[in-house]
Amino acid sequence: MIELRRYWHPLATAVELARGKPLARTLLGVPLVLFRDASGEAAALQDRCPHRHAPLSCGRVRKGEVECPYHGWRFAADGHCTTVPGMELPVSNKPLVHAFACQIAHGLVWGCLEPDAATPPPVMPAVTDNVDYFFMTDTVNCTLQQAAENFLDGFHTHFVHAGWIRRDGQRQSVRASVHHLASGVEARYSDEGLQSGLISSLLEGDRQTSMGRFRLPGMAEIEYRGRRGLNLLISAWLTPESDQRLRIHARVATRCSILPGWLKQLFLRQLFGVILRQDKRILEQTSENIGRFQEVRLEASMLDSRLDLLAPSIRQLLAGEALTVEDGKAIECWL
Repeated sequence: MIELRRYWHPLATAVELARGKPLARTLLGVPLVLFRDASGEAAALQDRCPHRHAPLSCGRVRKGEVECPYHGWRFAADGHCTTVPGMELPVSNKPLVHAFACQIAHGLVWGCLEPDAATPPPVMPAVTDNVDYFFMTDTVNCTLQQAAENFLDGFHTHFVHAGWIRRDGQRQSVRASVHHLASGVEARYSDEGLQSGLISSLLEGDRQTSMGRFRLPGMAEIEYRGRRGLNLLISAWLTPESDQRLRIHARVATRCSILPGWLKQLFLRQLFGVILRQDKRILEQTSENIGRFQEVRLEASMLDSRLDLLAPSIRQLLAGEALTVEDGKAIECWL
């Protein structure tokens, strides 16, 4: 398995990390408190005061330091204790709270538990220029693998999102090919017209190409393009809070147009809120059902079909294995 602790993971949007307010987050089982220091930079500490173990995230931020809600001990971004009310604090070179690497990039606050020389930079969206975008966030009780596979699986949309994305009775013959990426994999679809669901009819004037891609450690991305360029790009970062729980940061981007970004966001947030809730429901139903069978020791491996274009590759990437799918291999299917 890849060592997720050595990757950057998004923990919050930059907007969520307001000055003066600490934010509680969990990354790979580690409770964290996020806050902005005196210069406005993001900081991450273990969410525990060493005095009586009160959660620092329940306190407040004063002069760029997080203050414990129990006795008012204050800690700087590097974990050093700067204030103990009621006593003169002796000088110490040893931080009392463990500090973690933290930065702001691409509109998100990122944390890394064990960065080293091989740690790649935070994974950025495929398109950043000339787009209007906004973030949607949620949590879901499932594994990273399950969520990535769901997001990039076009063949569940006829049923889980029936009428919103596709309809089972209006499938198209398309050509799909799988391509290797640096630290990832991508499926490309050609010969596909507009999808039969509401989203395509509202957002796309035409469709020339579409792509679904996965990039380590946990980004799933769907991109639709027409003659004028980008129609829609949804970039979803999947942050594992634990083995069975994720925090999702989804960036919904559209090409800049005469419509103001705030107006598009007002409409699209409602539309994609429905889609995300539908995916969350089926993922949690599936995850719960797997748990039911494991409890009675009835285990079975998943059965892949040739329509599962990216699922085997996602599992191989997360396991740290080389991709075995043939680069550029194409199939004909009804999508």
